[in-house]
Order: sequence, then C-alpha cells, then structure tokens
Amino acid sequence: MMKVLIPLLAFLAIADGLVRVPLIKFKTPYEQLIEGGQLKNFLTNLQLNSDGSYNEPLLNYKDMAYFGQISIGTPPQSFYVHFDTGSTDLWINSVYCKSEACTMHHLFNPKESSTYYSNRKPFSVHYVSGSLTGVIGYDTVSLQGLKVKNQEIGLSIKEPGNHFARPLHDGIMGMAFKQPGGMTPIVDTMIKENLLEEPIFAFYLTNSAGHGSEVVFGGVDPKHYTGEIHWVPVKPGSHWQLVIDSFEIDHQETGWCSGGCSAIVDTGTSLLTCPPQFVDELYHKIGARANKHGDYVVDCNNLNNLPTLTFIMNGAHLHLEPSFYTLVVKRYCRLGIKASHEKYRDGKPFWTLGDTFIRQFYTVFDQGKAKVGFAKVA
Repeated sequence: MMKVLIPLLAFLAIADGLVRVPLIKFKTPYEQLIEGGQLKNFLTNLQLNSDGSYNEPLLNYKDMAYFGQISIGTPPQSFYVHFDTGSTDLWINSVYCKSEACTMHHLFNPKESSTYYSNRKPFSVHYVSGSLTGVIGYDTVSLQGLKVKNQEIGLSIKEPGNHFARPLHDGIMGMAFKQPGGMTPIVDTMIKENLLEEPIFAFYLTNSAGHGSEVVFGGVDPKHYTGEIHWVPVKPGSHWQLVIDSFEIDHQETGWCSGGCSAIVDTGTSLLTCPPQFVDELYHKIGARANKHGDYVVDCNNLNNLPTLTFIMNGAHLHLEPSFYTLVVKRYCRLGIKASHEKYRDGKPFWTLGDTFIRQFYTVFDQGKAKVGFAKVA
C-alpha cells in the first residue's frame, strides 16, 4: 500500500450537519517513472540492489492515492493520512521512531501536546505489504470543527524496510469495524461521543489528480450521485465484507460466484482485485495482454468496445464500465485490475472492491446498520 501526496488542504464543515474532508489524489510513483521514461532503469537497479522490499508496494500497485489532513494534540499538529476502510487502527509517524522510513515524514511529538496521555501499551499493525510496531497513546484528533477526544492512536517506533518510507502520507486512519483486542477505530469514537448526526460516512473519489475527492462524515451528499443508493449487508465486525451473488462479463453470467463470492470494500486498495483462479480468464475476456513491464494493457482507441463488468449484490446490478476499470498512463491504457492476494475468504472466491470500483460508485458505509450503499456517481 502506498499513495502520493502534497501541499495544503482546507477542511469544510457546513450547515447541513455533514463534516467534509477534502481528499487529494496524485500520480503514483509507478506512473511517474513511466511518464519520465525511467522505469527500465529503476527495475534494473531494483533487481541488482533491492532486498526485495521495494517490489511489492510499487510494482504490485499497492500505492495509496487519496489523502486528507487531520490534526492531533493541543495545540494541533497537522498530518496527511490515508482514510482506509480496509484496516481499523489510526497510527501516525512519531518522534519515537528511528527507522529510516520515519525520517521522510512529519512526526508527532506527544511532549508538545497538553492533552496527550499514554499507558505505554504496545501495538503492531500488519498489512499485506508492510508492518510496523509502536506504542498506544490517547489524544484529541481534529477534522475541522469535528474534535474527537481521547482517541486511541498508535505512535510508530519501528517501521522495518522501505515500505512506509515511500508514501508521503504520515499515517493511516483505519475505518473498518473494531477487531477483538484491537484499537478503537476513530469512527467508533465519533459515534460514542455523539459527534455524528448519523453513524455513517461516504466516499466520493475522482480519477483526476488534485482536488475534487472527499469523505463525508455524518450523512451523504446528494450532489455526488444519481438515482438510488443500493444497500448491501456486510458481515458484522468485518473489514466491510459483503457477498457478491453473481458476476457477469459483457452481461453474460460467468458462474464464478454461483455459490457466492466474498469481497471487501477497501479504499486502501488502488485496484479492483479478482480471485487469482479467475484473473487470467478475465484478462482474456477483456482482451488485455501483458506488456514488458508486466502490466495488462488494452488499446486506448478501443475502450468503448471493451466489456462491462457487472457485480450483482443484494438484487442490485452494479455495472463497472471500461472507462473506470482502465487507467490511462502516458503511452498506453492498463487495466485497474489484478489478482487478489488470496483465493478464498470464508470458503468463497475473494475480491477486493478498491478505488477502481469506488470511483464509479458513490460508496456509503453505514456503521449503525452494518451495510454498504452504492450509487452511480454524478
């Protein structure tokens, strides 16, 4: 996981009871290397010099591309974090960390906050492509007018390897359901402190770099979607895990989800990930071919003729169009689809509905009723 960031963001809290956090999207390091004509040299040097830790986050597109700003402490210290529905913990780079990865970020200093306290309980976080350890503390987290008090925060101490050195975000804000024995997610604290009019939040992601994307707390923004919101129940206590009842390519049933497929809705995954046992057939049916970099690409002039991918969930037919599942890089069009890191979850073929999917559908996470809503973006 890794995504790239930047200058200054403003927070807007408006009178309709919604708290809006603008998100910024920037080109991934991979895209920058391609556009600068430097990918071949990078890969050569990587093969010769890397200990292997570079490959997973960069070449497998673990880049996180959407960032928002939060403040921690009193007086507030500001950081850019990734809002991640695929994890639960809020952690931040801290002055306790002496790993090389931490030298490339803003660091939280608890000694400069009058509202910070800690019992020095250790924590560890393990992602598909990186891990870190640290200590748990408590402080006020601010999102403009929204002040979340006594929020549990992980302060990094060790960040092995180079994974977290590459992204320019300063931490991750997990937004999945609380896990047994884990830290309390910030949305749980918001609900406990009665800060939200409704226990929901919603993501609107654009495909363009810069401003435009946002996450809204406490409700939905009707200007970002058209038609009705289609609701799908999620597994209680999960990372927003739901069931796909059927999957179609070009409106033809594949049979891949005849017994149901499992999927998580994950803003922390850039791409749509397909069960690895089906991904080659999916590439073939789309008409994609592998290039010398290992990307699966299609003819940019033929996008209108590519098949629509349809996910049927709780009676709703959600059509993912070619313009959303392809990513235009300077010289070619590559698929925003890759193989999942596991074949099955709960005995069912496993998908991840990442940013490739979420860009087409305004996505609403209802924590109070344990369901996710999808509506076509406006």
